[in-house]
Amino acid sequence: MNNLVIGNTSQLSYYFPEDYIKISSRNIDFDFHTTQKYDRIYLCFAEQRTYLLDDIEDFMNINYDYTIKVIDKFEKCCNQMIFYSTCELWNNCNGPIDIDDEYDYNYSPYIKSKEMITEYIKEHYDNVIVLYPFNFNSPYRRNGFLFGKIFDSIINDKKIEIGNTYFYRDLVHPKYVVERSILCNCDELIGSGRLIYINDFIRELYDKMNMTYEYYVNENINNYINIKRQTFWKNTYKNEYKKLVEDIIYELKKIKYTTS
Repeated sequence: MNNLVIGNTSQLSYYFPEDYIKISSRNIDFDFHTTQKYDRIYLCFAEQRTYLLDDIEDFMNINYDYTIKVIDKFEKCCNQMIFYSTCELWNNCNGPIDIDDEYDYNYSPYIKSKEMITEYIKEHYDNVIVLYPFNFNSPYRRNGFLFGKIFDSIINDKKIEIGNTYFYRDLVHPKYVVERSILCNCDELIGSGRLIYINDFIRELYDKMNMTYEYYVNENINNYINIKRQTFWKNTYKNEYKKLVEDIIYELKKIKYTTS
């Protein structure tokens, strides 16, 4: 039976198996696709929308209203759907978190829209699994994000300016998120359970690409908004760090040396 990925420009879409059907979330041909039968449908769209936008309606239109429309259209033609919420629902927690912990976050329109759609899905649909991934980044991350700038700098030998990276995060590779998505059978937090110091991690990427961090990166901490988060991570331990670095370096080299 076919599997469908909705959101073919999301980071995650690149890591699903080649035989998965991948379509854009824009102008979906509902008349055609809802006559098909799918095992699973993965709702990956709106993943790379700008986190810092101020307008709640902008997020609600896609993250809430449009998501409900898509689920309602496809609900009867698949066995299960996978919806991606966010670990940011716990970003005001300090320490390890579990999926049953009460939400606690610093307000942003993005997170509020995610909370609302997550709760709506849990209340109204029996065949939708909700996943809460921690931070994931790849060379397919857009330039408006920190790691989008980093990867663009490394691939294209660009000098860049960044803000504060002197903090810890639970990071995973989007390939790992996809692997867990395919295996999941219930709601799940997707993280490594390991904190990574972001500045060290970025420096390691430049070093492994034989590039000097100080030459390419100008740190201007005062010129960027610092998003308020505590230090939190998934309450488990899975040593994904080495694999995370290996996967990203492999991709960076592949992209850089096949496009230059």
